[in-house]
Amino acid sequence: MVTTANKISQAPLSQIKTDYPLTQEQINRYHRDGFVIIPGFFKAEEVEPLQDSLEKETSQYESREITHFDGVGKKYGILYWTQLGDSVLGIFPRLARIVDGIEVLSGEECYHWHSKIARKPPQSGRIEWHQGFGSWYYDGCVFPNMVTCSVAIGESTKENGCLQVIKGSHRLGRLDIVSIGNTVGTDPERLKIVLQQMEVVDCEMSPGDTIFFHSNTLHGSPPNKSDRTRSMIHCAYSGISNAPFIKEGQEHHKYSPIQKLSDTFLLEHQSMFVMENGVEVYRPNSGKDKPYMNINPYDQE
Repeated sequence: MVTTANKISQAPLSQIKTDYPLTQEQINRYHRDGFVIIPGFFKAEEVEPLQDSLEKETSQYESREITHFDGVGKKYGILYWTQLGDSVLGIFPRLARIVDGIEVLSGEECYHWHSKIARKPPQSGRIEWHQGFGSWYYDGCVFPNMVTCSVAIGESTKENGCLQVIKGSHRLGRLDIVSIGNTVGTDPERLKIVLQQMEVVDCEMSPGDTIFFHSNTLHGSPPNKSDRTRSMIHCAYSGISNAPFIKEGQEHHKYSPIQKLSDTFLLEHQSMFVMENGVEVYRPNSGKDKPYMNINPYDQE
């Protein structure tokens, strides 16, 4: 249901630590490969409210999504938010296991940059290869000290267009974004060389499986050729030393401390609403944010 949630009572931040810290092997793998996949990082029942909401209240999401296009004009939808309210969408990026994982990987205190749900309906388009820092650089972030945590809401397979990453591509540095048909993506000439020399990893995941990846890691996804919607929640964070130097138009990306919540919070509050009344949803500015957010300029008001 989309409505206003109840306010959450907050324990002192210093008392909240994850019960699921990343292992040293996982940390090493992240720094070596630019990503690390952790099966079962969340229980299926923890992401089930999101899956149920996406299936039962599709129109609520569609009305708030940004319509994106691939290179041949096929659509898919992305819901963005930056404010962290007291619904499931606001709670998820505040969970200790995500925040603590992000901070151990980045090496400093972090804050929430933005989150999104990428929803690819049946027969929808591909997401072109890109880097998070490819656009965040234009928001005014100088360093790529930014990490994304992505969690599978439903089954994610090759057939329905699972996330793909290029192993070790975080070592390339920032690559230019260029127009590709109806959309934008990484410079195809450089990408061609990258694909010849580096490994593409298909991130097939079950509900609750999680991937952490570096802001310079090239990622994308093929078209959804199945009859099932593929959905993931992506939570991105920046180091506090890396807040954007650009102030105008970046108010939604300014530093704000994370009010961290316990790992068990979702299971202990299963009756909470999934989305607030549009409070959390950020609709990118079509003049300022394109083309770096992959928005078709002809689809905006």
